[in-house]
Amino acid sequence: MINSAFHHTSKKQVLKITFVLFACSLFFSCNDYFKNDYKDNSPTSGHLNVYYDEGLYLHLKNQAYTFESQYPSAHIHLKPSNDNDAVEALYKDSCEAIVISRLLNDKEKKAFASKRFDPKYSCLAYSGIAFVINKNAAIKTISLNEVLQLAGSENAEVIDTNGNTIKLQLLLDKNNSSLAHYVLDSVLKGKKLSANVRVLNSTLEALNYIENNNNTIACIDFAWLSDKDDSITKHYSQRLKLLGIRKGEGKITFPSQSSFKLGDYPLTRKVYCYRKTGDFTLAKGFETYLAGPKGQMTFLKQGLLPFKQQERMVEVKFESLNTQ
Repeated sequence: MINSAFHHTSKKQVLKITFVLFACSLFFSCNDYFKNDYKDNSPTSGHLNVYYDEGLYLHLKNQAYTFESQYPSAHIHLKPSNDNDAVEALYKDSCEAIVISRLLNDKEKKAFASKRFDPKYSCLAYSGIAFVINKNAAIKTISLNEVLQLAGSENAEVIDTNGNTIKLQLLLDKNNSSLAHYVLDSVLKGKKLSANVRVLNSTLEALNYIENNNNTIACIDFAWLSDKDDSITKHYSQRLKLLGIRKGEGKITFPSQSSFKLGDYPLTRKVYCYRKTGDFTLAKGFETYLAGPKGQMTFLKQGLLPFKQQERMVEVKFESLNTQ
């Protein structure tokens, strides 16, 4: 009788211990899930860090807001950066996706390959390098040769609208930005910047500077001023003006969706989204959204040229006119 009671009690204890162990394992497994929420997600849910080139701030901010509005369980955390730091963040696992204005170079590809990573990417849109000056300045256009002189020479001169020769200072947004690298690599071909070039801490700081100075040209990403409905564009359009680029035979082109489309603007750049996760992740979901119809339409409405444009089918019927 005593043995039977003892055996029954032991069974209860075993059941209690088993239940406690199960509850603990469930608790810790749930905690692990939420701790790894940046990685354990779906294309429309979870958390995602996105490092991006600062020049694309206005566009990425709007894209992320719209994406989160459509998918409330998705949380996009935008991290302003420059293209080099964004690539490094992707390499060091600080994020799962980046948006930059260039392709990975050979050195970066080899670095990813050494970790057995092969980042996938989509081309999203076309933007360009824009030159902006105070609206009261007596200059409306600039040639690529003059840009080269401003960037590489301390005694560079530019001809204004009245035919006078004037000295101007070139202003870059910030150190190690994609624009700074573009000027060094594509304009100066690896040569050093002259003492005539000034570098600030952000694009907005550069725009504020030339708002109060007539003798300075700021080099910025056109994406900052492409959206005519944005408050920043409305503010600066009353105080600043875009400079047209003079090409041979007196042809002048401005950064715009049309000049990007026709290939007329000589300083056009593409915008890319890179990720290094699988297909069933939030990084893939956000990339697909940006490269898909809704994201592409948003780029179009905000003044950039989307990489993919929807075809418009127009049916034309020829019918004879009855003139009687």
